[in-house]
Amino acid sequence: MLILKKTTLIQISILTTTLFLNTGCFEFFDEPSPQVVVTKKQQVKKRVVSAPVSRQRAVTPVLTPIPVECTDDINSPSGCQKKPISSKELKPKKVTMEGGEVHKLRSIQGKKITIVERKNGFYFPQYKNKIVVLQMFGKNCSHCIKEMPVLHKIYNKYRKHIEIIAVQVEDKMGPREARRLIQKHHIKYPIIPGDDATNLQYNVQSTYGWTGILPYTLVVQNGITEFTYPGEVSYNEINSNIRSLLP
Repeated sequence: MLILKKTTLIQISILTTTLFLNTGCFEFFDEPSPQVVVTKKQQVKKRVVSAPVSRQRAVTPVLTPIPVECTDDINSPSGCQKKPISSKELKPKKVTMEGGEVHKLRSIQGKKITIVERKNGFYFPQYKNKIVVLQMFGKNCSHCIKEMPVLHKIYNKYRKHIEIIAVQVEDKMGPREARRLIQKHHIKYPIIPGDDATNLQYNVQSTYGWTGILPYTLVVQNGITEFTYPGEVSYNEINSNIRSLLP
């Protein structure tokens, strides 16, 4: 009787276990892990979003060059410094009885200009009784370009009393380049090519200690150089000095 009860209990246990498993309560133990499926649309969107990031990283920063100021140094890389004229570059001289050289020059605009050296300055036969502003400048010199409006303003203000002569002392300018420079900056005064005025430049170097800094401006009255300006000059300064020379 005891053996029958044990057999019956075992059968009941097996039956209960079988029924319980068939309910699905243990199904999660056999279910595989979920997988993330990326559609083509999502992949395209992902590339579009990430592309600008890679382009930004590839951009090379642009460095703004710092402009070089004029310096009293012949080795300066700036456009406002020229190499001084050497004695080997001088042309045959025509000298007056007083020993001063006569410079027979012609402007780019075609005007003949005579400049006679004096002990303390220059004499300009065409501009008697006038103040003459003689400027050494360079076509690529930023400070020279900045000074042009100052000279224009001075010329318009004292038209009856002053004249301006500019000598372009950098590389030679062709006729077309010269016309563009004159038109662009509305230049009304004569411009003399520097390679035609090497002797004049040499005289300014030896007499006034000009080292090649540009612009270099002289204010001359009655054969005497009254003022010199190494580098860019302000309107207020040159205006005040010219007014002091007027009667």
